[in-house]
Amino acid sequence: MQSKSSIQPITIAISAMGGQGGGVLSNWLRYVAEHNGYVAQSTSVPGVAQRTGATIYYLEIFAKSDIASADRPPVLGLSPTPGNIDVLIAAELVEAGRSIQRGFVSEDKTTLIATTHRSYTVIEKSAPGNGRVDSAGLIEACHSRAKRCIAFDMESIAKECRSVISSVLLGAVAGSGCLPFTREAFEAAIKAQGVAVDTNLLAFSVAYERASRKECDYPHDGVAVAPHLPSQINSVAGQKLLDRIKSDFPEASQPWVWEGVKQVADYQDVAYANKYLDRLLSLRISESEYAGAELLSSCAKQLALWMCFQDTIQVARQKIGKRHFNDIRTEVKAQAGQLVYPVEYLHPRIEEICDTLPPSFARVVAKTSWLRKFIDNRFCQGKKVHSGTVMGYCFLWGIASLTWLRPLSVRFQREEDNIEHWMQLVAVKATENPNLALVLAKLPNLIKGYGDSHERGSNRYRTIIELVERHPGIGRVTVESLLRTARDAESDKTFAAVVKTVEMGLAEADSDQVRVA
Repeated sequence: MQSKSSIQPITIAISAMGGQGGGVLSNWLRYVAEHNGYVAQSTSVPGVAQRTGATIYYLEIFAKSDIASADRPPVLGLSPTPGNIDVLIAAELVEAGRSIQRGFVSEDKTTLIATTHRSYTVIEKSAPGNGRVDSAGLIEACHSRAKRCIAFDMESIAKECRSVISSVLLGAVAGSGCLPFTREAFEAAIKAQGVAVDTNLLAFSVAYERASRKECDYPHDGVAVAPHLPSQINSVAGQKLLDRIKSDFPEASQPWVWEGVKQVADYQDVAYANKYLDRLLSLRISESEYAGAELLSSCAKQLALWMCFQDTIQVARQKIGKRHFNDIRTEVKAQAGQLVYPVEYLHPRIEEICDTLPPSFARVVAKTSWLRKFIDNRFCQGKKVHSGTVMGYCFLWGIASLTWLRPLSVRFQREEDNIEHWMQLVAVKATENPNLALVLAKLPNLIKGYGDSHERGSNRYRTIIELVERHPGIGRVTVESLLRTARDAESDKTFAAVVKTVEMGLAEADSDQVRVA
C-alpha cells in the first residue's frame, strides 16, 4: 500500500481577467478530468475590477486509481500555494508576471502556459510618459523561472477564429502535453458545453498545433519601428507637404516627420500641418545643418502628439470614428448585419468645457455662478450617450464638428504658448548642449491624458523646465534622472522631495562657481 505522502494531486492555477472565460476554462478542465478517471475540485478567488487584478481559478485533480490504493481519501486544497503548482495558465502576459512574483511558478515543477498579448493596466495607462511593462522582459522571465514555458499570442488566434481566448488556452494546454489526457478528451469538453462549438474547436485546433510545435513569440513592444515614407500622395495638398519634407529635412528623420504631418493634418487642417513643419525647421543650428537626426526625430514625435492634444472636440471625434465602432463590434463579436448600440460615458470637468470656449466666453462662465451651475448640472455630472442612435450620434457629431472653433479656444492658445516655449528652449540647448537638448525633446512625453492625469503630468513637466531655466549649467544626467522620477513617482510629494534635493545641489554648485570666479 502506498504511503500518504506518495500520492499527490495535479495542481492547476488559472489567472484570467473578467470576460476572458477563466471560469469556462476551469469547467472544461474539470470535465476532462472527471470523465477520464480523475477526481477534480475547482475553486476561484475573485480579483479587483478596473484591470488592477485577476480572478485566480484553482483546480486539483487526483487519479481514482491512486485513491483506491491509498489508506484514506485525499483532502483537496481550496487555493494555490507558492512552489506547488504543476500547471499555471495566464490569460494575459502581465498576469503571468504577477504569478511569477507571487511564487506560483517554480523552475523544478511548473509548466507555464501564457499568452503574449497585452491588456494595459490602469497604472500603465495613467503613468506619465511610456508606462508600459517590457513584454520581452516578461517573456524572458517566464522562460527562466518556469520548468517549461509555452507562450504565444493567443488573443489574436481567438479573434481570427471568432472565438474566445479560453478555447485557445485549452488548446495550448492540450498541445503542451502537460496533462495526462488525449486531444479527443479536451475536444469532448467543448462539445459537451454545446456553445459556439465550431469556432471553439477551430481555435482549440490552431493553438494545439502551435503548442505541439513548442512555438513561442518574443514581442518587443518597447522598440519603435520606423514608419514608411511614401513616394507620392494622391491629393495635391498632401503631395506638397511630402515634397516639402523631402526637400527640407534629413533623410533619416523624414519618415517620422511624415507621420507627424499626417496626424496633425487629420487633427486640424493642412495649415496646421505646415505650422508643424515650420516649428521643426527652427531646430537648425546653421543655414545648412540640423541638430542631429535623432533630436529632430524625437521632436517630430513629441511635437505631433502635443499639437494633437486631447480636448472635448477630439474626444467626440474619436467616439464616432469608424475605427472605434469597428473595435466595439470586434470586441462584442457582432455578426454581419447585427446592430450594435454602444453607450459612451462622458464626464468632463467644467474646466475642460471652458477650455473649449474662446477666452471672452470662458471669462463670462467663470464669473457667472448661475451659468457655471447650469453647465455643471447639465454636462459635468456624468452623461451616457447612446452613439448608435441618431440623437446620440448627432450630439457627438456636433461637438466633433467644432474644429473651426479650436484655434480660438482657451486651451489651444495655452498649448500654443507652451509649445513655442519648449521649442525655443530645445533650439537654444541644441547649439549649447545637444545631449541635454535630446533629453528636453522627450520631456513633453510626461503630458498625457486628461483631467487629473493631464494636470499632474503638466505640473511635473513645468517643474523640470523651470529648473533647467534657473540653472543653465544643469547636466544631461540630472535632467534624465528627474525625467525618470517624474514618470515613476507615485505621488507629487515624492517628486517634489527629489526636485528639492536636486535644486539644493545645483544651488550649492552655482555658489562654488561664483566663489571660484
